[in-house]
Order: sequence, then C-alpha cells, then structure tokens
Amino acid sequence: MIEDKKIQVRISEIEVLTETICRYRFESLNKESLPAFSAGAHIEVDINDDFTRAYSLCSDPSDAHTYYDIAVKREELGRGGSKAFHQVAKVGGVFSISTPKNYFSLSDTAEHHLLIGAGIGLTPMIAMAHTLTAEHKDFTFIACASGLAGLPFSSQLSSRSWSTQLWLAGRASFHFADLLVNLPKQVHVYCCGPNGFLELVKEQCLASTSEPLPAEQWHEERFTATGVSANSDSFELYLRQSEQRIPVATGESMVEALHKAGIKVDTVCEQGICGSCLVAWSDGEPIHRDQCLEDTERDEYIALCCGGCNSQSLTLEL
Repeated sequence: MIEDKKIQVRISEIEVLTETICRYRFESLNKESLPAFSAGAHIEVDINDDFTRAYSLCSDPSDAHTYYDIAVKREELGRGGSKAFHQVAKVGGVFSISTPKNYFSLSDTAEHHLLIGAGIGLTPMIAMAHTLTAEHKDFTFIACASGLAGLPFSSQLSSRSWSTQLWLAGRASFHFADLLVNLPKQVHVYCCGPNGFLELVKEQCLASTSEPLPAEQWHEERFTATGVSANSDSFELYLRQSEQRIPVATGESMVEALHKAGIKVDTVCEQGICGSCLVAWSDGEPIHRDQCLEDTERDEYIALCCGGCNSQSLTLEL
C-alpha cells in the first residue's frame, strides 16, 4: 500500500453553512505546521472505529501550515459516515487525518479555468478559487444550488472579488454550452457535485456545443461512484513482499479476499474515488474501474476496492 502518515488534529471552529452542511476547521494538535496541499486535494478523516471518510479541503492552500477546512454534508440516506461525523465532531474534538492527496488538480496549461460546483460539490472549488486568485489567473466560478438556503459558502462567495455566478433556479437554468462559447479555446472545466448534475454538465460541455470541449480539458470529482461492479472471474493474487497467494473468487473484490485472509488494507470510500486503497501491481492483466487514477498511473497502480483481473493471477506489492 502507499504509505500514509497520520496527523493528529483538533477541531478549533465549526460554522453552520446550511441546514445539512457544516464547515470544520482542523488545527495541529501539537502546534506543528500542517503539510502543504494544492487546490483540489482531500484528506481522509478517521471518524471512529467503523468509519474513515475522504473530504475535500476548502481552505486557502496558502494557510495550510496553520489549519485545514473541510465541509461535511449530513447524508441521512448515506452509508453512515457523514452522520457519524456530525454527531461526534465538536470544538476541541481530536481526530486522526491523512496527509493531503490530490486527484483533482488544476491544469498548468489552461488559459481560463471554469469552476462549476453544486451544493457540497463547491468545497474543492473554494480552494481552487483561492489559488487562482493568488496566481492572477483567469477563472469563472459557477455556484449551483436549489435555492439560496441550500447554497454553502454563500457569505464567502459574496465577500470575495471572484468572478462568481449563482445559478439557483434548478436544472432549467443550466446553459454551460452557451457559457463556453465566450471563453478561450484552452478553457479547462472543473466540476464537482451529485452524479446526475455531473452527467448533465459533462453532456452540455462535451457533446452539446458546436465546438465540444476536448475530453482532456474536462476534470471531475465525484462523491459517489457511477455504479461499476467490482466483480470478475476467479483469479489469484500473489503478494510479492510477503510471498503469499490469495484466491479471489468469482464476484469477490480483492479487498474482500484480502480481508478474509487476515490482511488489512485501507478502504475509505470503497468506490474507487478517494485513492486510499491504491497499491502497486505487476505481472498480470488488471481491470481498472476507479475514478481517481490517470491512464498513465494505472500502468503502476490499481484500486483494490473496485479493480479486477483478466488474467489467472495478479502480483501486488504487499
């Protein structure tokens, strides 16, 4: 597994953003500087013995040495992590977090950056807007919600000198293709939000314009997977470092097989989004179903929670 140092932090501030979303500020427990992060990064928070969850950082990266901010939406029908966090997170509360990781970074070659977020999906966009402002780069910020009451960061958006547009009238107001017409050809689009929202924006940007946005200029971050199954035919895992051989049954995930064999592996989102279960592989034909790795990175790593195998065996660096 990719090694990850744990950091002890304390909640120093909580701000209610909407009826279901709160912003939490983490400061170092031992007063040491926190690791730097780049816009679009996330951290993994150990909530309790049952839940570890990944949350995007929404604070200004230039303040990273002092504090990290995250925003968490309480999902009543979710898998339980967000509800648990809202219940236990109090000012003064101590948590273990990972070092920041980034699978949703800003492009270095874009002439213009179009930031599009819906609801809690605005979280990484806030950090991006801070960075782009500091670097004097052109960007447009589109904040979408089903009404002002459901819009997080509303006070921050109104107080900043960012080029921000609020789209609060629902999907009927979404005209992202029209927006692209007036932006440079080398615009890069960054989108985060519910899957239905993401698919609509992606369709408008990549397929519905007279000059569709090139796929390499589209960047997305999802909070839930697109429903791809982790199932494969049976195969064998060879763990090179420990020289163990682990059978993976038909329809079983690699994580499940490893856990049955008593081998602990990190799994946070369990959907191939956060990257917590990435491990180096070799000698096999892996099936990649993650949403966190670039194609070139898949030549070296696989997400154990959702990946599969087309060959009889796959070697893992475990």
